[in-house]
Amino acid sequence: MSAKPRVGFHDFLNSRPLLHPFLRGLVEAPFEMVIDTPSALAERFGAGDLDIALIPSIEYGRIPDALIAPVVCIASLGKVETVLLFSEMGLEDIRSVAVDPKSKTSVAMLQILFRKTLGIDPQMTHGGEDPEDMLDSADAGLVIGDRAFTVDRKKYVVHDLGELWYKYSGRPFVHAVLCVREGKRWDAALEAIAEAKLVGLRHRRLIAKRETNSPNEADKLYDYLTSRIFYDLGEYEIEGLQHFLQIAKSMGLAGRDDLKFYRQSTPDLRG
Repeated sequence: MSAKPRVGFHDFLNSRPLLHPFLRGLVEAPFEMVIDTPSALAERFGAGDLDIALIPSIEYGRIPDALIAPVVCIASLGKVETVLLFSEMGLEDIRSVAVDPKSKTSVAMLQILFRKTLGIDPQMTHGGEDPEDMLDSADAGLVIGDRAFTVDRKKYVVHDLGELWYKYSGRPFVHAVLCVREGKRWDAALEAIAEAKLVGLRHRRLIAKRETNSPNEADKLYDYLTSRIFYDLGEYEIEGLQHFLQIAKSMGLAGRDDLKFYRQSTPDLRG
């Protein structure tokens, strides 16, 4: 009997609908769960430490034997609220960006947007945890995940990368994909993840309330989980992912742009 697979999820709010059913015992997990940052998940999956992982979509394009398991993704269409570029100057004047070290895909998206829309290539450096510290060393800062909610929208010039991407491409953006290493069979684990997605999406109101004691803030988080983040990797999302990887490969940011999918031998539970 084969050992249970090791499955990695990232630790942002947008993954809570996937984690909630497992952590609350609503869905049985036939795997060992690992929770880490997106960049760490990509490194651990690439090194063989994880069998299945929700990794930044740019990292799929950098791992030759990764297959996409199309049961779930993290995607947005237009404004996303949690991938923000902030500065005290206009986009056209930015020459350096301090980036969140947890970010992979968002950095690639930003590089594409700068080159394709403004014809410039700002220098990318790793920034600290505090937005003001990031601007001490660069013209702008890029933050992702829950920390983006803390950026002062009145103090800085703030650009939502999901919104900029949609204006540029007219397509959704797939921030993270669930990947399996080629040659392995993990149908039971993937079926459980698909079931957890369906259960978790029904609990988004509860998840938002548990994140804060403020009713207004809970409403904001619920709107984020229902109106900003999408979890199905459908045809439209696949088209957006393909477009992103094709440009990334042409710019030397990824080594592949072919989309290869894991095919389950049992029916999946996509919504």
